[in-house]
Amino acid sequence: MCAVKIFTRVLTVTLLNQFLSWSKNLKKQASEVTIHELREIIEKYITGSENLNYAIKILGHPGVGKSAIVKEIADKMNYYFIDTRLAFKENVDLGGYPVPDHETRQMIYFRPKFIPPLNIPEGYNGILWFLDESNRAHPTVIQTLFQIITENKCGEHPLNKKTSIILAGNLGDEDDTTITQFDDSALDGRLAIFHLKPTAKDWLVWGYSEGIHPYILKYISSFPEKLWDEEKINPNPRGWHQVSNALKYSYNLIDEQSLKEHLADRGETTLEKMIYTLVGNIAGSDFIMQLTSPRQISSEDILSGNQEKLNKLKSRDIPSEDFLWALNGTIEIMEDKAIASRGSLKEDDLVLLGNVLTFIGYSRGDIRMSYFFLLLKQCGIFTLIPAALKSLNNSELTEALRQRFENLLN
Repeated sequence: MCAVKIFTRVLTVTLLNQFLSWSKNLKKQASEVTIHELREIIEKYITGSENLNYAIKILGHPGVGKSAIVKEIADKMNYYFIDTRLAFKENVDLGGYPVPDHETRQMIYFRPKFIPPLNIPEGYNGILWFLDESNRAHPTVIQTLFQIITENKCGEHPLNKKTSIILAGNLGDEDDTTITQFDDSALDGRLAIFHLKPTAKDWLVWGYSEGIHPYILKYISSFPEKLWDEEKINPNPRGWHQVSNALKYSYNLIDEQSLKEHLADRGETTLEKMIYTLVGNIAGSDFIMQLTSPRQISSEDILSGNQEKLNKLKSRDIPSEDFLWALNGTIEIMEDKAIASRGSLKEDDLVLLGNVLTFIGYSRGDIRMSYFFLLLKQCGIFTLIPAALKSLNNSELTEALRQRFENLLN
């Protein structure tokens, strides 16, 4: 009898896991996009939304810039922007509060103030309704979203035909949800879903235009992998923006020199603790260390093939811990590029890979072996190595590296 119970439990758990796996596969897959790509997608959507039968949903980890991008585009296109947090709304909030009409002896619903007005406000080209935190919305609100998208109505209240709808939701370690978590495949089919993965290049362009603190821009330029950590959430673009504001407005440290003097004169300061809480201890401590006692090589040095740094590496004048720190970041960057290109790197990226192989090839023997195989494992670019070495346009260097790596493979 006991064996039957155990078998029944095991079978139940197995079937449940199979069902969960099956139901997860039914969810609509999000397309990964960069900030630049998302801007173009949203602009095209707004331009034609009056004649489109779908809405846009943006997924992304907290702090990657979803709401900021949408607001920026609304301003650029002169659209009246409305930001609604669905986590704090119930179905009755969207539909309006019922009040009696004594003349008709019927209940009527007053139009909620926070939903888009029926008429476009004077001076605007249209309305952009941004529905954030949709992954945390109550199931009854999800049904109202279906009506908003398919009927261009919110409860009994019609929306202006030039109202564009964009939804957003956060992703995290314990928050890997999409709009389909309520098994509403009908709504799922009316959404174009995109997963925003910001790149340092895009963020730096934005950062220069927004006046982000110059040392933060310098740091992210040198260590682009420190912009955000997809697995640990921190650091992230929002956190670096917050650090910038703290430096400029709370501590009045407007440039690199004043920041360096502040940190050098006081030992551990409240500013350091502020940085740690905004971008995390690891990124925060490295950010400070790069200013007070900088590492002798960066990920950017490796990716760009900095000849001066390569010569120092050959003569063993770069501390191993500095080189390993930069190399780890470099492999993270190359892994992202390999994933984005589905294992087929662009010509410019092949040059970057060639530079990475050059630095690995001239590193200490144990480092060379470990990181060569780590590069192959993490990035899956074994077949691209000949093309990457050829991109160096130096036959002597290519042959020397080929022999070094062949020795490892043999």
